[in-house]
Amino acid sequence: MRRSPSPVLPLLGAVLIVAAATLPAASHAAWVKADVNKDGVVKQVAQFAVLVYGLAHRKEITYVDVVSGETQAAVGGGTNYKLIVVAAKADGETAQYECLVWGVPGSRSDTWKLHRFKKIHS
Repeated sequence: MRRSPSPVLPLLGAVLIVAAATLPAASHAAWVKADVNKDGVVKQVAQFAVLVYGLAHRKEITYVDVVSGETQAAVGGGTNYKLIVVAAKADGETAQYECLVWGVPGSRSDTWKLHRFKKIHS
């Protein structure tokens, strides 16, 4: 006896198509230079990046300064921050790091995400 095709497969396919269609599109907004000397939010984002990296990697590292930064409007009402920060190890040695942070200014810190924190080799 022959079984009829399961109605679950077409339904599953339709659900996957709808789910894919509702995913947010990647941001194609331009990066805009941030005024790191006047924008207090940029400094807070830089401090957040150093703190989160230190906690996640169990390293004693402290924020020193933010050298440069760019912002980009991101999906979901957030902002991407691409920053060059200076941080110091426990022995006082400093280095520059490139970091990428996503967040919504004015929101709780647990909604922010550190996507990249990479030492810049000079």
